[in-house]
Amino acid sequence: MMSDGDFAKLRAIIHDQTGITIGETRKSLLVSRLRPRLRALGLVDYASYIDWIAGNEEERQELTDRVTTNETYFHRTPRIWSYFADTCIPEFVAAKRGRAMRVWSAAASTGEEGHTAGVFLEETRSRTPGFDYAVLGTDISARVIDIAAEGLYRGRPVARFRADRPELFARHMAGSDEEGWQVTPQIRSRIRFRQHNLLTPLTGTAQFDVIFLRNVLIYFTSADQERILRQIRRLLHPQGVLFIGESESLKFIESDFEQVEPIIYRPVARTPGVPA
Repeated sequence: MMSDGDFAKLRAIIHDQTGITIGETRKSLLVSRLRPRLRALGLVDYASYIDWIAGNEEERQELTDRVTTNETYFHRTPRIWSYFADTCIPEFVAAKRGRAMRVWSAAASTGEEGHTAGVFLEETRSRTPGFDYAVLGTDISARVIDIAAEGLYRGRPVARFRADRPELFARHMAGSDEEGWQVTPQIRSRIRFRQHNLLTPLTGTAQFDVIFLRNVLIYFTSADQERILRQIRRLLHPQGVLFIGESESLKFIESDFEQVEPIIYRPVARTPGVPA
């Protein structure tokens, strides 16, 4: 059993390390995620595990990997991708910004979202002279970033995409059901993945034209949500687009975004001369 005291300590450790807030009623969830790890380490109780974490950087990363949720698949929420393909990309092309279109998958998980973006962007690149793009995927979990970087998918993550958009799948996915599927080399060369905690500044990058921040805000307190959104706003082009998750809304969060459609947002236009 996990005592209330050990639960409180683990919640504090997780929040300090990731910013994620484990609800006071989610003890059973934490037990289910960590019990197999205790068995693997030969530890008899959670107090011993807390002691083990204190002096072990690798185990703290293991804890992060176990408590984060990483369920995703290609072409998730089709109307998001319709807006991305029919509005975001054409707007960028029409603006003639003279550079590659930049997209950030800010809670990338195992990479399906970033690779889906790459498919739609490559579709435009293949028929639009001068158009190019770059996709960055980030996640706090080192384990899922390794999977995303490999970019090899089987089963459910790609099956729905093949069923929903068979023509795109045929043009931009390579492989087999047995060996797995990857996006084509043209797309892979334009996508990179790296580890990042949303509560810390993302360095070494210019502004993005589209940011996907889907199904992650729900794991943070309102104060941390606002902190994340301030960083997102700084990194999003003034004419850019922010996508959030289906179970999320910015309605009750103080932010510098206005809703275009449910779960689709744009930066609030700033008055010239007024500080951001």
